[in-house]
Amino acid sequence: MNPGGASASSSLGRVLRIAGGVYHVDDSTAVIQASLRGRVKRTDSRIVSVGDLVELERVGEEMRIVRLGPRHSALARHGVSKRREQVIVANVDQVAVVVAVAAPTPDFLMADRLLALAALSEIEAFLIVNKTDLAAPAPAREAGGEPAGDDLDQYARLGVETMWTSAESAEGLEALARRLAGSVTVLSGQSGVGKSSLLNALVPGLDLRVGEISERRGRGRHTTVASALYRYPYGGYVADTPGLQYLALWDLDPAELQRGFVEIAAASEGCRFADCRHRVEPNCAVVGAVERGTIGRRRLESYLRLLDEAEKGR
Repeated sequence: MNPGGASASSSLGRVLRIAGGVYHVDDSTAVIQASLRGRVKRTDSRIVSVGDLVELERVGEEMRIVRLGPRHSALARHGVSKRREQVIVANVDQVAVVVAVAAPTPDFLMADRLLALAALSEIEAFLIVNKTDLAAPAPAREAGGEPAGDDLDQYARLGVETMWTSAESAEGLEALARRLAGSVTVLSGQSGVGKSSLLNALVPGLDLRVGEISERRGRGRHTTVASALYRYPYGGYVADTPGLQYLALWDLDPAELQRGFVEIAAASEGCRFADCRHRVEPNCAVVGAVERGTIGRRRLESYLRLLDEAEKGR
């Protein structure tokens, strides 16, 4: 879709959020409330999602979405029923995978899933280690600012860009503000890691609801119940997403999964069998690399869990 494709009585915009059947659409001059015309439902199998580019048309006093534009990317997963795709956010430029130093304990298996999802969707991704103010002592970092520690060090070795932040102390916020400028960025991660707090600190007046950590479970409570896009003061948009306790990748070909784990893909070239799944096959170069410590054991565990899900879903 481009500006030349809209008629004089229509306009183009981006869906910011969806609530109660009402679509809140940014047409660059204002945020407009619109409904979805039945023709779109009949002619397009896709469900209009947050981040989609749409054409709007005025019908009397009402604005309606009359056409859904193409997507250059989509962050998607299985719906809970596993019968259809659930687009978390469409037309994403980059994904910021957020973990916390503490409260809640970092879920690195979830981080692996999100990084794999971004890679398989051909979307740039980086890691945010948030709540550095809770670390005692302050988080150890290697020379040059790279993270240390068994889990985070695995990402450093893979070349995953990592930023350290705190909405409380403002550590890293200036650098993060520059990193998000001009792009459509999705902040994603488990509940309670501080995604909403970071956005509140970066976008004046946003005032997203911030949750507390359950003392009994040590996990965050869901405060964001649906994905939403917000205009970013320095250009582009930022998206807050629900804490993802459930994340099954949509329509995943088991043979393609290695694209989401670059170190496993590289090591697999030395496997005895071309279709090695890195479980119990003889002369598996990936298992050998794990035993030597050149590939993290947790990374292989994440890969195998996703592989099991992909095979069951075929």
